[in-house]
Amino acid sequence: MLNKEINEIKGKATQIISDIENLTVKLTQNDILKEKLENVTDYLKLLKDIRELFSKDGIQKDLRNRSKPLIQKNTKEFFEQFNFNYSDLKIDEDYNISVFGPEGESKLDMVSGGEKIAIALALRLGITKAMSKGNIETILLDEPTIHLDSFRRHELIYLLRQMSSLPQMIIVTHDSELENAADNIIKVEKNDGISEINEISNVI
Repeated sequence: MLNKEINEIKGKATQIISDIENLTVKLTQNDILKEKLENVTDYLKLLKDIRELFSKDGIQKDLRNRSKPLIQKNTKEFFEQFNFNYSDLKIDEDYNISVFGPEGESKLDMVSGGEKIAIALALRLGITKAMSKGNIETILLDEPTIHLDSFRRHELIYLLRQMSSLPQMIIVTHDSELENAADNIIKVEKNDGISEINEISNVI
């Protein structure tokens, strides 16, 4: 009977030892997972700090405030080329634009469609000029009429023809009306999945 009890105790001890070994392995795995979780948590915190640092109200705001006077100056110079009846153009810290005419200050939603297009184009050119340190050799416009109705397309075409200060402007478009704003036209067609130049013509 004693031998039987001893064997039973040995069996239980063996099982306990096996359980302890399994638990030890699981504890080790748990420590590894815990360390990984801490690393991921630290990494997410770092990403959150970086995101806040480079957010709209972080470094971006500082960069906007530093570059705003130059961008405002450039935008005003481009806008003046369109000969609208406005004496000044100002950009606030959120880059909302106001223009000043005979009737005083006008926000962007108070001006005509053509004036809005001119302001938007002047702003983009103003930003480009600031980023290029004043040396604009070529401007590329990709589908600039895509969201415009027929009337505003014609206004944009007229405005583009007025942009005499730009040495070269390349417009990529499916809109045939923009041909009226071009000096040279290169037509490209896709045949069997390959884009090929179909026609080159000089307007002037």
